[in-house]
Amino acid sequence: MTESSGIERVVLTGHDLTIEEVVAVARRRVPVSLAEPARRRVRCCRRMVDVLLQRGEKVYGLTTGFGKLRDVRIANKDVERLQMNLIRSHAVGVGAPFDEDVVRAAIVLRANTLARGNSGIRLETLEALVALLNDGVYPYVPQQGSVGCSGDLAPLSHLALVVTGDPGGRVLPRAARRDGVAPVTRPRPDEFVACGEVAWAEAALTATPTFRPVTLGAKEGLALNNGTQFMTAVACLALHDAAIGMSWAELAVAMSLEAQRGVRGAFRPELHAARDLSHQAATAARILAHTEGSEVLDVLLNTASLRRVRASLAEVRDHLAPFEPTPGLEEVRRAIDALEADVQALVPAAGPAPAAILALRGAPARAQIEGYQGLLAPIRVRATALLQRLDAPDVPSPPLARDALVRALADLSHAIPAAPPVQDDYSLRCAPQVLACAHRALAHVREVIAVEVNAATDNPLLFPPEPPGGLDAADDAEYARWLAEPARAEGLADLVIGGGNFHGEPIAKVMDYFAIAMSEVASIAERRVAHLVDAALSNGLPPFLMESSGLNSGFMLPQYTAAALVSENKVLCHPASVDSIPTCAGSEDHVSMGMTAARKAATVLDHVLQVVAIEVLAAYQALSFRAPLRPGRGVEAAARHLRAAGVEVRLDDGVLYPAMHHVRELLRAPPPG
Repeated sequence: MTESSGIERVVLTGHDLTIEEVVAVARRRVPVSLAEPARRRVRCCRRMVDVLLQRGEKVYGLTTGFGKLRDVRIANKDVERLQMNLIRSHAVGVGAPFDEDVVRAAIVLRANTLARGNSGIRLETLEALVALLNDGVYPYVPQQGSVGCSGDLAPLSHLALVVTGDPGGRVLPRAARRDGVAPVTRPRPDEFVACGEVAWAEAALTATPTFRPVTLGAKEGLALNNGTQFMTAVACLALHDAAIGMSWAELAVAMSLEAQRGVRGAFRPELHAARDLSHQAATAARILAHTEGSEVLDVLLNTASLRRVRASLAEVRDHLAPFEPTPGLEEVRRAIDALEADVQALVPAAGPAPAAILALRGAPARAQIEGYQGLLAPIRVRATALLQRLDAPDVPSPPLARDALVRALADLSHAIPAAPPVQDDYSLRCAPQVLACAHRALAHVREVIAVEVNAATDNPLLFPPEPPGGLDAADDAEYARWLAEPARAEGLADLVIGGGNFHGEPIAKVMDYFAIAMSEVASIAERRVAHLVDAALSNGLPPFLMESSGLNSGFMLPQYTAAALVSENKVLCHPASVDSIPTCAGSEDHVSMGMTAARKAATVLDHVLQVVAIEVLAAYQALSFRAPLRPGRGVEAAARHLRAAGVEVRLDDGVLYPAMHHVRELLRAPPPG
């Protein structure tokens, strides 16, 4: 599943939140509530904290300091101050703020893990997190400062500042929002204002906000800032976007295959059954399905070459236009008109392919080649005669006119292959194998992240004893009395377990894998773009996909941009998870760099989707030269989708970056069909 459009409400239980629900909350602002069993578990766990405090037990983070200060005992009168000191001292992030969708994803993830009832937080504090989401409050959370252990301490501390209403916390007021529905994209740090300087009504999207800041109690600071929720938030959104991007990447392969008049044999099912790796056969089948019904691939006549013949004849006429009429020159002009009419009959400017071309569609390759040779033979004869006539003394023959006619003759000879094509270069032929690797990587990443979404990742974790009837149905007051019974209270400290679930290594490893696998999607796409713009490789397409190349640079530079992004990805794909730098006076002596891995992966994905957008745009331009032959149904649907979105086929140079950005935005939604 790649879409979250059918989700209208999310109920947090702590156990069954999905990646799609995270995306729905993050980007569509669907409302969030807490399941009643989760509320009961949270209350019961808090009762356990109360008993531990009453008994004066030494418990990490509850009655002790943090990290290297874990053995420093804290008096009961200072436990609340301890929690605020923790949040204030750990809110040390730098860099650009996270986009709103990332922050919202992190909030719902944190609320969900707290709803498990293993963190000791009060219900009212958890409800404050949920209210932030439902009110649409946008906290300021800088992107840099997390080493991925103990989770995302700095980013979560910035979030916790807002939960407490601390003046050091900052929010983006409603007046600064660029859009009241969609997530704000990359706001500036100076657009956020201190919590104490703006009413919550101004910071919220809702007319009547319900959020109220809370004063942290014992254990609550640690419950709020200890965990992997920000790196997991980035991973959830990246997974969602990558799944949509992969659908476009497969469609882009089909568009390029048609634009280059490639060979479909490399996508046949029996080939992929011979190497039974997951996703490979399915990927090939989807690409092949996009080309179903293709006239471009079923007809061996190269209409792009014939279109170039027509353009060259127009150029001949233009070069002869300045000369005064003579009988010989008028004869040449009539011959040019007749030749243009012959070519126009085969490749009309509009409408379907003529019957003369389609009559041979689907015939064996040798029969097609012989049939089209017969169809073009008279045109070749007349073009050769015209070239000879240009050399006559009574006809002015500027060199440029003669050169254009020579090009027309060359394109006529290239319009029919001497033999049917056998196979393509690797960027087309091996596309299913490369894209399948990305699909397999995404499946593994999804498996890990789906677990992390519902994991308890703070430290220490509390495991309240189960009363008769279970925690989900426990009455709060009765459970408190039951828990405080001396024999039971005696063993409570043993049910507070310190460990390392906050360690971001699982996310770090899979997001490094994500980046490496997705980068190859862009790498192979850039090579197909290079083929499309190279007249020596593109099977009849004009240089840089523009008929008047030379005067026009066409799609020369979009390939440069694609190459630049692919090259930058090579640097970004160095794995963050192989690094570790000790922190906290050496007590945290191995860290994951999970946030770095997640942020790098998201940047790599953004580059990948831009490269795929460039391929889609270039292939769309290239397909126009295959008219009047029609591409396969999936490719044609894509072309209609682009036209309906205002993407134009270019006849002359213009500013290209708006179209590149526009197509990139189209890749945020699944492709047509």
